[in-house]
Amino acid sequence: MKKASKIIAIFIFTMSIFVGVGAVEVFADTTSQTNTVNEPIKFIAKQKGKKVVLKWNKSKNVKGYIIYKNGKKFKTLKKNKLTDKKVKKNKVYSYKIKAYTIANGKKVFSNSGQTVSIIVTDKKSKKVNAGRFKYIKWKKVAGAKGYQLQYATSKKFKAKKTKSTTKTKYTVKKLKKKKVLSRKLTWSSSDTSLATVNARGVVKANNNMKTGTVIIYAKAHNGLTKKVKINIENYAYPSKIKKMYMLSDDIKPLVTEHMAEMTKIVSYFEFENKNNETTFDIDDKGNLSMSKKISISSEMEKTIFNLISSMPITVEVHKGYVAFNRIDFTVYDTGIINSIAYVFQGMENVDTGYERIEIAPNWYYQYGEFSKGYFEEEQE
Repeated sequence: MKKASKIIAIFIFTMSIFVGVGAVEVFADTTSQTNTVNEPIKFIAKQKGKKVVLKWNKSKNVKGYIIYKNGKKFKTLKKNKLTDKKVKKNKVYSYKIKAYTIANGKKVFSNSGQTVSIIVTDKKSKKVNAGRFKYIKWKKVAGAKGYQLQYATSKKFKAKKTKSTTKTKYTVKKLKKKKVLSRKLTWSSSDTSLATVNARGVVKANNNMKTGTVIIYAKAHNGLTKKVKINIENYAYPSKIKKMYMLSDDIKPLVTEHMAEMTKIVSYFEFENKNNETTFDIDDKGNLSMSKKISISSEMEKTIFNLISSMPITVEVHKGYVAFNRIDFTVYDTGIINSIAYVFQGMENVDTGYERIEIAPNWYYQYGEFSKGYFEEEQE
C-alpha cells in the first residue's frame, strides 16, 4: 500500500498495463449520482476470435439492460453479457450501456451510461486495443542452473533470437510497437473527500484533516481498468519518531511527554488558523503572551499555555511551520537553541532558521548557537 501526504501529497502512477498512456479525462464517480437505477459498472469490451464480447457487473434492483452500438439501440437483455457477431475486421465499434427498471408501468433508466470502444483486429492490423502486458513464465526445473529462450515473429522461427536467464520468467523487450486505438485514460477516485485525481492522473490529497484509504482507478477505451490503493495520512500526527538518540535531554520531553499537545497545536495552525505569525510565551505575571496579537480559540489558548507552563519553551508560529524552542545561555553568554519544528505539508523547503534533522515526516529536530546580544536584538 502506498502512502500520500494528507495535504499536498501528489502521487503520479504510470499504468504499465496499458499499451499507451497519453491524454486523459476525468469522470464523475458513479456513487455520487442521484438516479434511482444503479448504473452498470465494470463495462468491458473484449475481442474473442472474430467476435466482440461485452461484460459488466450486474446492477441491483434492475429489470434489464439496453446496449447501444455506434449510437443506435442494439440489444435489450437481462443477462450481464453480450456477444456481438456482426463486426468486421479493422473496424471500430463503440458500445454504451444503460440499466432500467419498471416503475408505475414505465421504464426508468440509469444515467447516460458508460461507453467503451474496440477495434476488431488480426495479426496484420496496424492498430490494437489497450491490453495487459504479458510476459513469458514457466515452472522451475529441478537441477537446472538456467534457461535458454528462443523467439521469433514467425511460426517457422525464421530470424529467431536467443536469450539466457536464471529466472523463471522473461519479458521480451524491443518488440515492434503497434498504435493503440486510443491513448485516452479515464481517471476516478473512490472517495473524493480524501483525494482527487486530475486529467493527467495526478492524485492530490484534500486540504483537510481526514485520513483513510482511497482507491484510484484508470480506465482504458475498452473498459480495461487498473486500480491502486493509497493510504492518506496526516503528518501532523506522526506514527513514529526516529533518531531519538540525537535529541538533547533538554528537549526530549517534548517528544516523550508532550507529543499530544504539539500535534494538536501544529494541526490547528496548519488547517484551522492559517497564515498567522506570532511567538507565544509566558509573561512576568504568568499569563500567555504573544509577540503579535492574533485571534485563537480558547481551547487552543489553554493548550499552548499548559505546554509552555510545563516546559521552559516558546512556541513560534509561522506561515510555513511551527517551532517549539528551548533557549538556554551558557556562562559565556552564548545562546543555545534546541527546537522541535513541524513544517506544513507542501512547505518542505521553507527556511526554519537552523539546520534540521528529520525525526518523522515533516517533523525536525533543530540545534543552534548564537550570541546573547544577537538574541536580544532579535527580540526587540
